[in-house]
Amino acid sequence: MARPERTLRGITVGTGYFAPIQLEAWRSVRGAAIVGLVGERDDARLRDVAREAGVQRWGTSLTELVSELRPDFIDVCVSTAVHGLFVRAANDLGLPVLCQKPIAESWPESVELVEYCERGGSLLVVNENWRWQPWYREIARIIESEELGTPHHAILSMRPGDGWGPEPYREQPHFANMQRFLLLETGIHYFDTARLLFGEIERIFCITRRVNPVIAGEDLAIAVLECAGGISVVYDADRAAFAEPVRSLTYGTVQIECSGGSIALASDGTINLRPRGAPARERPYSVNPGWKGGAAIAAQQHFVEVVNRKAAPETDGRSYLTSMAAVEAAYRSAAEGRAVKLEEILSPPRFDQKGHA
Repeated sequence: MARPERTLRGITVGTGYFAPIQLEAWRSVRGAAIVGLVGERDDARLRDVAREAGVQRWGTSLTELVSELRPDFIDVCVSTAVHGLFVRAANDLGLPVLCQKPIAESWPESVELVEYCERGGSLLVVNENWRWQPWYREIARIIESEELGTPHHAILSMRPGDGWGPEPYREQPHFANMQRFLLLETGIHYFDTARLLFGEIERIFCITRRVNPVIAGEDLAIAVLECAGGISVVYDADRAAFAEPVRSLTYGTVQIECSGGSIALASDGTINLRPRGAPARERPYSVNPGWKGGAAIAAQQHFVEVVNRKAAPETDGRSYLTSMAAVEAAYRSAAEGRAVKLEEILSPPRFDQKGHA
């Protein structure tokens, strides 16, 4: 009789807005448990988050908690600016690491961090839970089945409704101070999901604006993505626009045009299929409990399966660099007023000492 698999022990780093969501998700993940919590400050917030999550040990030193608890992995859920500090520490300790997206604030730092882990031999998986939202997984199954033919055009419309007024983003007020905001913070979710649904992004044309004058970065973006096979995807995002409810289940809507009909995702998670020449019909599918239909649970469960070598990672550091490159291409496009190929970011030309490619 096979022996049951050992429960993996993890330490989570971070006590911000998303940390309690992530810690709650860990309680539903099979084969793993969070045994320690690291905060940037030894304060009431650290203690409250730990106690609410049922974590018995907490502190401000990752090294000390690792020495005491001997974990199997590190779960990084802190602000993007300090991802590198904790990912490098996990690598130096020889531990697999699950790191929230984006990898880093800039493209060069993202590349450096991935290569640092590759040189050190530690597993780096990016916690990109957006692609694990059940409506996107179901849409991926519909597209793969070809029951409505092949897609050729999609519009991903993002309208959270949380970015207007003198105090926007009340749940995450640091958004207002980000110099690179919408594309880096939320657009990357959609670019990565576009890769899941439609294949690799080859070229991007993007325009950005700041609508709410009290914030530092962009809060409106319209990006046209040319994906493999000539599929055109429009990412239409406006965080300053009015929307009800604020931060709906799906943050907006999706419309996908296929050779045999269309797929529509509503803001409440409803999926409707409309074959050519036939009435629309709702597509039944399972939405699990938890944040965004169990997306955080699913992403973290996948990480455990990767660590246990039962699954190949969908978003390991190297592959996720393509999503980071899409963000970088969008910013370059907006700055330069031209379409930018991802190969310019991923495989820039090398020059000799005379400046020749």
